[in-house]
Amino acid sequence: MLTFALLHFNSPLPFTGFAVSAIAVTFWYGRTKPGILAVFLSTLVRSYFFEPATTVVSRMLYDSAFLVFALLMLWLTRERKELEVRVAERTADLAAANERLKIEIVERKQAEDGVKQAEDRLRRVIDTIPTIVWRKLPDGSADFLNQRFREYTGFSLEGGLGWGWMNAFHPDDRLMEEWRADLAAGKPFEKEVRLLRADGEYRWFLVRAVPLRDEHGNIVSWYGMTCDIEELKRAEDRIRLIIDTIPMMAWSIRPDGAVDFVNQRWLEYTGLTLEEEVEEPTRVVHPEDLPRVMEKWLADMAAGEPSEDEIRLQRADGKYHWFLVRTVPLRDEQGNIVKWYGTSIDIEDRKQTEKQSRALIDAIPQQIWSGPPDGTLDYCNHRWRSYMGLGLEELQGDGWQSMLHPGDRNRVLKAWHESVANGTPYEQEERHRGADGRYRWFLCRGVPLRDDDGRILRWYGANTDIEDRKQTEGELRRLSGLLLRSQDEERRRIARDLHDSTGQDLVALATMLGQLHASNPSSSPKSRELVSECQALADHCIREIRTLSYLLYPPMLDEAGLEDAIRHYLDGFTERSGIRLDLEVSPGFGRMTRDVELALFRVVQESLTNVQRHSGSFQAKIRLVRNEDEVTLEIGDNGSETSDRELKRDKRIPFEVGVGIPSMRERVNLIGGRLDISSGSHGTTVRVTLRAEGEKHEAASNSDS
Repeated sequence: MLTFALLHFNSPLPFTGFAVSAIAVTFWYGRTKPGILAVFLSTLVRSYFFEPATTVVSRMLYDSAFLVFALLMLWLTRERKELEVRVAERTADLAAANERLKIEIVERKQAEDGVKQAEDRLRRVIDTIPTIVWRKLPDGSADFLNQRFREYTGFSLEGGLGWGWMNAFHPDDRLMEEWRADLAAGKPFEKEVRLLRADGEYRWFLVRAVPLRDEHGNIVSWYGMTCDIEELKRAEDRIRLIIDTIPMMAWSIRPDGAVDFVNQRWLEYTGLTLEEEVEEPTRVVHPEDLPRVMEKWLADMAAGEPSEDEIRLQRADGKYHWFLVRTVPLRDEQGNIVKWYGTSIDIEDRKQTEKQSRALIDAIPQQIWSGPPDGTLDYCNHRWRSYMGLGLEELQGDGWQSMLHPGDRNRVLKAWHESVANGTPYEQEERHRGADGRYRWFLCRGVPLRDDDGRILRWYGANTDIEDRKQTEGELRRLSGLLLRSQDEERRRIARDLHDSTGQDLVALATMLGQLHASNPSSSPKSRELVSECQALADHCIREIRTLSYLLYPPMLDEAGLEDAIRHYLDGFTERSGIRLDLEVSPGFGRMTRDVELALFRVVQESLTNVQRHSGSFQAKIRLVRNEDEVTLEIGDNGSETSDRELKRDKRIPFEVGVGIPSMRERVNLIGGRLDISSGSHGTTVRVTLRAEGEKHEAASNSDS
């Protein structure tokens, strides 16, 4: 095309061809600047040596052809340069990649050698370990069996690969469909199977298998191991024989509560198969016991605590026997429950004995009760229930407390809780409400039953009706009060008569003897001495009469009150006995009712008399304290310890102690107080405690009498 263009412009072809070739060669080998120079020289030579016959325009177009060719060569040269650069870069990359590839080939070869060595070592380890190791494809066919499998079974490697490994299984364990189902499930599994040894003997093995998955979750292969458990199975058989032989029913439960084992005695008793028992474990439980038993069992299982219950189980002949069922959890090292184990002990004979004993207890004429160590009640005999008009369910727990008299409730519950807390016997007199709404007095006693270690197992008690005794005691107390009051009135009368009559006569006699002595100064000395002796004897009688009158009934008690009467009495007692007495009275003690003051005064008299006669002490202290809640009288000495029995044996006392201490106790009881006597190495203390309501109590007693 270029030739035709040049012909059109009348170009000399040989020169033009030479010039174009020179320009091309110059551009290709000399690059841009020499090529441009070649274009310029070709243009000059052509203009100088070959003058065309054409016009100026034709010459310019002709020269432009060189320029276009030069531009074309420039573009080609640039492209060639860029191509060379890219080729150089690619060549460098290929060289670097080649070097890396060489290194990788070396490393891969080393890694392959290492893997091969590791595989060889692993294969030697797998072939050496004392257990059978295998690998299977996803369909269950084996593609690897270690040396242990071949040694044990006597199979060749080819004979065990594929599904040939199944030939080593016992015919009863060779369940192809079961194996396929386990493999298809795609989950780890374990089985107990029997494998044929090379000598023809079968032994039990535990087979465990886990799947290996790819990144998409597809199973690539199965890996497993088969461990010899023949000795374990024999031990289990021995244990099972023992469990089947023991004289009780034994069983086990999985952590989810499903039964997985019952011993032979259970199967013989119920007449069921193991499969029937596993499928419906509660079918032998009495229908009346089932709701209660299930509720308790679910609660104990959720808490993970040992369980104990008494239930009725159906025998193979349809009869029910009572059983004591105990269950305990087995835990792993992390504390998780692995299994529950339990026993069922036949207690039918014991229940029948308890039934007969309960019938006997219900028949005896006394209220009987019992309860667990926490102080609640779970049994009350028929006599108590009929008296209360309530059922056993209403009295169980703390329900029995509803029968207590409101006035006794706090005292009784406090004493009962202290006995339960301290494990000490309980005894209280308390009022119980009957079915008719009336209250009767009962003497309630309770004792704890302990095991060999001293732990309380149960509480047993009895309530004895003492209403008649309390009525009799009340009547005796009333009569005793009347007797004491009559005695005090008689003492008051005698004291008044001695003071007002006999005392006055003796005073008159002493006066007349004095006058007689003074009116006969000239009489003989013997007569005057006799008169003086008579006068002294009369004065002595006057003093004795006054003392006896005060001891029988101090008139100051009515006139000035208890405090002044005691002070006056202590002055005379100190003078007569030589015992130093200290009296301490709280400020503003004040007056009390006549009977209360008289009772406290008599306690002081009796106590000081005992101090003088028995203690050997030369000092004593009397305290009178009164506050808003109670009045306290306390008489103490620092003499030797003296018991009631020793006091009774003292022949110097003209009366038995029954006249002194019981009299004080009776007087204190009549005014609603409490008398306490404590004796020790530091002496004896008599203490009377009287609540403020005691005066009201005494007033009520007076109105009753």
